[in-house]
Amino acid sequence: MDEVLGSLDEAETALTTRLAVSRYARLALLPGPGWWQESLPHGFREAVAEAVRWDEAVPDARAIARMESLADKVIDLVDETPAGELYYPYQATTFVSSACWGLGEGRGHPKFFGRLWEEALRYAGHVDWRLRESRIPTDNQDPFQTLERTLWLRHARLSGSEDETYRQLAAFSREVAEEYVDAVRCALSEAATADFILILDAADKPRFDRIIGEWTGVRRARFDECIYPGRMADADRTFFESPAFLYLWGVDETEVATLLREAGVSRVHVDVRAQDGSVVEGAAFIADPVKSVTSWQS
Repeated sequence: MDEVLGSLDEAETALTTRLAVSRYARLALLPGPGWWQESLPHGFREAVAEAVRWDEAVPDARAIARMESLADKVIDLVDETPAGELYYPYQATTFVSSACWGLGEGRGHPKFFGRLWEEALRYAGHVDWRLRESRIPTDNQDPFQTLERTLWLRHARLSGSEDETYRQLAAFSREVAEEYVDAVRCALSEAATADFILILDAADKPRFDRIIGEWTGVRRARFDECIYPGRMADADRTFFESPAFLYLWGVDETEVATLLREAGVSRVHVDVRAQDGSVVEGAAFIADPVKSVTSWQS
């Protein structure tokens, strides 16, 4: 990576930085706690919305300085890097601030680009960690670090002008940003805390609604949006004509098996919340629910 970063001239570095601002500006708009939303300085959301388009529209010095100033005000809202859901919009805002400095006052600084790359990789690593903590299955161990490395390596193809190569890279950068937003949404959702997830055809929802509607005590269940980002969600749409996702809390494997038997649904997958995202077909789960769970934990 050092060789790639060192090979870019000032014009190519500026193009790469604009792409990075556009990508992370989308993440700076992620929702945080109510107090955070209320505390954002006037004009911040508008400036960030403009920065999202910097991959297509060249910002002038005034726009860059304004974005950096507003980002710095947001950073000052907390004394240290926050944890939890606030980490993602906050850290994305610090990234945007750093990138704006490199486009403005810090233009040409020998250490700027390397530090920006390190910030991007650190953010990607945190998203990867959050996905693992939330037991959200992914295609590989560190998908977002892999995406960032792929994206930054492609910067070596830039010529310094906004040609077809740049436009293709900008489109890929936007795709990466969308994947970030989707992954953070999935990982931070309450649904990600479920003990089990049933994936079934939407046409079979009434069979389950009738049963879970009678549940009391610690047992909870509800249908919600898919928490599987990217290709995992595509796989569900391939197997099920119209997939529905039932999230279960406060139940063990035996109670899940009972639910499946009572519903009488044959086409269903059971996500036992294993780290690798493995699912068990409904019939196999009913036949031996304990083994279905423990086999993925060993």
